[in-house]
Amino acid sequence: MSEPMSNRDNARGLLHELTERGLTEYGSVFNSTLVHHLLGIEYPDVAPKRVFDRLAMLELSAIDYCRNVLLGQGKYLAGVPSGYRVLLPSENRGQIDSYISSADKKLSRALKLSRNSPPSDNGQPNDQMEARIMMKQSQRHRGVPEARV
Repeated sequence: MSEPMSNRDNARGLLHELTERGLTEYGSVFNSTLVHHLLGIEYPDVAPKRVFDRLAMLELSAIDYCRNVLLGQGKYLAGVPSGYRVLLPSENRGQIDSYISSADKKLSRALKLSRNSPPSDNGQPNDQMEARIMMKQSQRHRGVPEARV
């Protein structure tokens, strides 16, 4: 399901404004207050939890869009206590390691679920799924790049 156009426009506008201000360069830091201002988010003093959740999702969605675009430029937008920071090139390795670790954990969980799932509707175990998971794990440990789809 795609997000409403206004959210995407807000995200693009945020990225454009951050770029114009030089805040998408390596090592740049900007606070959440600026993001809220640029997105037109105003947190009320008192409101139901769903209001706070909706506002937080607007911010997270826009930041995720920015992060995704910046990844394509070899930059990672990290969350810091005061807001956000574009990692230095020397720090990218740590984020790459984090992504790999997360992928390894997810592959292990996928294999566990596959091995412990009941047979499919036709009564056959899903051997091909297990083989695919194990092949991905083997490729990862050998350093074989995955094919892009």
